[in-house]
Amino acid sequence: MNYLEEHKKIFGCDKPIIGCLHLLPLPGTPYYNEETTIEKNIERLKHDAAILMENGVDAVVFANEGDRPYLTAVGPEVIAAYVRVVTEVLPMIHVPYGCGCLIDPIATLAIAKAIGAKFIRTYVTNSYEGTFGHQEFCPAEVFRYRHQIDADDVHVYTYFDAHAGVCLDTRPIEAQISSGLAALPISGILVGGPRAGLPPETSAFANVKKAFPEIPLILGSGANKDNIADLMPYCDGLIVGTTTKRDQYLYNEMDPERAKEFIAAAKAARK
Repeated sequence: MNYLEEHKKIFGCDKPIIGCLHLLPLPGTPYYNEETTIEKNIERLKHDAAILMENGVDAVVFANEGDRPYLTAVGPEVIAAYVRVVTEVLPMIHVPYGCGCLIDPIATLAIAKAIGAKFIRTYVTNSYEGTFGHQEFCPAEVFRYRHQIDADDVHVYTYFDAHAGVCLDTRPIEAQISSGLAALPISGILVGGPRAGLPPETSAFANVKKAFPEIPLILGSGANKDNIADLMPYCDGLIVGTTTKRDQYLYNEMDPERAKEFIAAAKAARK
């Protein structure tokens, strides 16, 4: 399998700029209230989607970022509301799209199947301790479930490093990735910073690409207009969220000018 060729087929270009479409808190989660109803969610997501479409992103990824603190097994109310909101927004989307249901890979696959997503952003392996408690992922269960629901065409991009925590697998990340590539049917690697909005160290990011030049490497967080020129040479795509938001705050609505500036900078950096 030629990973990079398949990656290009998914997104239709080299080094895709993937804009985040963050849902407001969904029913049953701590920050859900009268201001984050299904109708408000749809309105917000349409606003953000219009900005990304207007500025020419190559793909989008839906994510329930507002549901903090995150669960490794979400309830059916979250899956149902997520699918309802996204389905209302999809007619506006004319680029490849993916999804992630934090931090539940099974729910993510179920949602991807329901909405017709081409790819997912998730965790499928390793155990972690951190802000969101103990997180443990079983790849055997994840990929068996993908096959059971006839979703083998949903491409899996996964993290091997912790998000807001530490990984209990103490091997260097390169060793973890090497082992994962040998055993897991993944389509690419995600590497982010310590938490949303923060980038990885450039040297560490570059080392992953150097170790696995034939595997798609997506920058999972922390891209902004000031650092993208330094990070772009080492990635095969990037996911952007925080820097496009009003006041650069993850949970705010998208800022048209910030989004425009970042997308222009990212496109210039990949030339």
